[in-house]
Amino acid sequence: MRYMMLAITLLMAGCDSPHPEFMGIKPRVVTVAGSTFSVRIRGEKAEAIRTSREMVPKIGDIFPKAVAAIEIASGCSVLQRSVKGDSAYVRAQIVCPDW
Repeated sequence: MRYMMLAITLLMAGCDSPHPEFMGIKPRVVTVAGSTFSVRIRGEKAEAIRTSREMVPKIGDIFPKAVAAIEIASGCSVLQRSVKGDSAYVRAQIVCPDW
C-alpha cells in the first residue's frame, strides 16, 4: 500500500491540470529562480501550478516565486492578501493598472 501511495504521489507531482475555473485556458510557462510554473489567467484571477521537481519545497520559498510568475505572465500586480495555496498550487487575485 505504501508503494502504491508513493507511485500516485509521484504521478501527481508532474500534473498540470488546472482548476475547473481555468479549464480551456492555455498556460504561460514561467521560470522564476529555478522553479517553473504553468500560469493561467481568467479576469482578475490567476493560478500558478509548479511543474518543476524540487526536493521538499517550502511554502515560504515557493509563494514569492509563484507570485512573481503570475505577475510576469499577467503584467499585473498580485493582491498579496489574496494569495492562497500550497507548494504546488497557488491562486491569487490580480490588479491591472488599466482596469
